[in-house]
Amino acid sequence: MPVSPELLAKIGHYYYLEQLTMAEIGKRLGFSRHKVGRLVKEAVDTGIVKIEIQAPLVKGVQLEQRLESTINIKTSVVVDVGDETDDEEIKQSVCVAGANFVGERINKGDTIGIGWGSTTYGLVDRFSHREMPDVTVVQVTGGNKHLSSQFDCQDVTRRLAEKLSVDPVLLHAPAVVDSKEVRNVFREQSSIASTFALFDQLDLAVVGIGSLVPERSSTLLTSGYIPESTISAIISAGAVGDVFSYFIDGDGRIVDAELHDRIIAIETDQLRGVGSSIGIASGATKAKAVLAAVLGGFVNILIIDSLLAEEVLREADLKGLVNNGDVVINPA
Repeated sequence: MPVSPELLAKIGHYYYLEQLTMAEIGKRLGFSRHKVGRLVKEAVDTGIVKIEIQAPLVKGVQLEQRLESTINIKTSVVVDVGDETDDEEIKQSVCVAGANFVGERINKGDTIGIGWGSTTYGLVDRFSHREMPDVTVVQVTGGNKHLSSQFDCQDVTRRLAEKLSVDPVLLHAPAVVDSKEVRNVFREQSSIASTFALFDQLDLAVVGIGSLVPERSSTLLTSGYIPESTISAIISAGAVGDVFSYFIDGDGRIVDAELHDRIIAIETDQLRGVGSSIGIASGATKAKAVLAAVLGGFVNILIIDSLLAEEVLREADLKGLVNNGDVVINPA
């Protein structure tokens, strides 16, 4: 699979401008030193790197550096877009960048977790077919057959597995059930318990980030599981978004413990053990939710557009996180 020019620009920035060693770059990006060396050479051979990194990739790289130093994420991909760019065009551009990023990081023997959402579906839809029979693709949140295939986690999981030429490992359960007792019954089923056991082995997870404020943009809200009265109460309690089927407040803490106990999804402690937990989102209105997902420890890598990146940095500034470099992960 061809390497994206954005990645080559980032590696060129690290190596030539920040003067990091190839080993240091590899640690940041999850690559071997050998692969970094090959990509540095490719950046030069393709003309991405000359004396300086070529525009228009510079703005995106600069925002990535600011995000990584400000909110302490492992790495990021920022797609540079204009103020007048259509929302759907922005989303599609982010999905393409996400497909390239994930494709570049899947290694032999990896276990990959996939969540639901239209942006996640868009990433998978643009993912290139390849033969990777040693990879495991596992569904990390319960499904909902009321949603179209563009959103439902089971269908998104199947589609990614198909593109990697493997069989999916599905979570045969709804995302939200009627009570904690019902959830416990589901969790005790052997097929579901075996899927949960795989969550401790995830090398990489991919999820969309939903927003509740200032605008509602969330697959979980449209799933049919959450009544309007509960949604209103959750927002009143401070929820700003959702990630991996969990509603979270501005500091990344889970809102509404009763609903939390009815969710069938990867556990928060399992999420924090994932080496690369990738959150993908587009649109500046999702800034509060995106920052909350990072602060809560749900994601440690971001794939977003430049308008959203700038808003995330503004939100971080309001919280006093700018140039902090040591973000505390809040227990959810």
